[in-house]
Amino acid sequence: MVSTTLVYGNRGHHSRMASSYRTLLLLSLSLLSSMGWAGITLTESRIMEGEQHYQLHAQFSYTLEESVVDALKNGIPIVFLAEYAVEEITALWDKNIDIHHSEHRFVLSYREFTNRFYLISLNNNTHGTYATLREALERMEQPHDALSVERSTLSSIKSYQFKLRSLVDSSSLPGLLRPYLYTPYLWPEWKLDSGWHTLPIQQ
Repeated sequence: MVSTTLVYGNRGHHSRMASSYRTLLLLSLSLLSSMGWAGITLTESRIMEGEQHYQLHAQFSYTLEESVVDALKNGIPIVFLAEYAVEEITALWDKNIDIHHSEHRFVLSYREFTNRFYLISLNNNTHGTYATLREALERMEQPHDALSVERSTLSSIKSYQFKLRSLVDSSSLPGLLRPYLYTPYLWPEWKLDSGWHTLPIQQ
């Protein structure tokens, strides 16, 4: 009789634990579904062929969550870095070789005394001011010719590809903010990195 009572008691305990876990799981899923998704996304990429060159055409989209916007409004500029490269594809056990490489940096900041966002393109040293964050991001989101490579620089017996990505330059952030970028599973709103994308060059 005692053993029967203990078995039922354990079952009740496990049942309550399982119920608690289910409740926590549902709360977690509810929290995740209510969060906005921040990030950088490659929305367009294609290779345009000319008689003398290959041209990479690209476009990214940018979505910033509240904590990132708060950092901007507290006087912390954010540097966005777009990287473009042509690389020679090597054997699986070797690292691909960069043939050409270029970068494009935008510096986004907020000026409290004018209540406007300020965007600088470091490539051509142009700048603009915008009434809303969305307007500033749309400037960065414009489709553009990213990188060009001359056909004559590529060997006909080798394989090549373009690769590209856009991300926040963590080295430009204050030290206290860098852990947010290094632990994206804890702070997904700071996971501002499109990851590398590749496009093979058909010769």
